[in-house]
Amino acid sequence: MPRYDYKCLECDKIFEVEHSINAPALEECLCKDEKFLVERLPSKPMIVINDKSSMPDTKLYKELDIDK
Repeated sequence: MPRYDYKCLECDKIFEVEHSINAPALEECLCKDEKFLVERLPSKPMIVINDKSSMPDTKLYKELDIDK
């Protein structure tokens, strides 16, 4: 299940929530026993490349212009 980062607009606290891609985005946060609005933060995709032989797609390797 994907994880999403949210930021409370009142206290600037960043927290992570795990929910389905089809689930609606979180709208409220519970801070100091009150409900405040939150914004969903964009996430960066994580790509890990150890070496050329571990790449299942050599075209991607060439597209990323990675040489060893």
